Amino acid sequence: MYDFRDLQPRAEPSSSLPLEAICYAGKWLDQEIPEFETLVVEGRAGFERQINAPDRVGDGSLYLNSRIKERKITVTFRLLCNTIERYNKSLAKLNQLTYATNVEVKFADEQDYHYIGTIESISLDKPLFSTTGKIEIVCADPYKYSTAKTINFTGTSINVLDIELSYPQTPKLIEFTPNEAISKFEMRTNDSKVFTFNESIGAGTKLTIDFTKLTVKLNTVQHLMGLKLSSNFSDFYIRNGTVITLNARGYFKMIYEVKRL
Repeated sequence: MYDFRDLQPRAEPSSSLPLEAICYAGKWLDQEIPEFETLVVEGRAGFERQINAPDRVGDGSLYLNSRIKERKITVTFRLLCNTIERYNKSLAKLNQLTYATNVEVKFADEQDYHYIGTIESISLDKPLFSTTGKIEIVCADPYKYSTAKTINFTGTSINVLDIELSYPQTPKLIEFTPNEAISKFEMRTNDSKVFTFNESIGAGTKLTIDFTKLTVKLNTVQHLMGLKLSSNFSDFYIRNGTVITLNARGYFKMIYEVKRL
């Protein structure tokens, strides 16, 4: 990959990454393997929806529901070697760097966002020292996520203002530390989502709600049994303009990632 400056020949190599260079599990393959070069990436744009719509007795079908299917990303790369030793070393390094599963995957042209994926296969087009190949990545979650963002406030109400929050999504983590002892903790949104923790919380005791691991803790001790069963745990959605109201005053911290298709 070459970057354009003018029509004069230049001897120095470009130090920049290819436009769509891949970073897998925190490692840029183009930097880790000198013989490797990312060429083209497919599957990042658009999405595929599976629709459940059985046929009617008459014309057409009856829409019941739908879901967005897993995302499949294909990375086409070039491998340039001039000896069998470099060839074997490059392939061994490639296999080592791509062995991990369910990890962050991001690309050089959009480093603020990442997917969570697993490499399904790596193949070479020809068994030659200099050849092209493909990396097939399956993302069970079709969305891409931003780097984590944090909201902090002290009080009983907060308006989430982030124009990038265009899709409803759950936070990653919420922490609440009351100023005074309370008999229970409850937070509501203006979208009718309610989360209730039916245990007393002492002043200065931190309640931690992990929406990724589905855990609830008081300080470091697990207290999932205190969660009211009717609470919106898996679908306590937030978006731009969501207002979160608490039943008590205290220090509130929320960590979230913006998701996009």
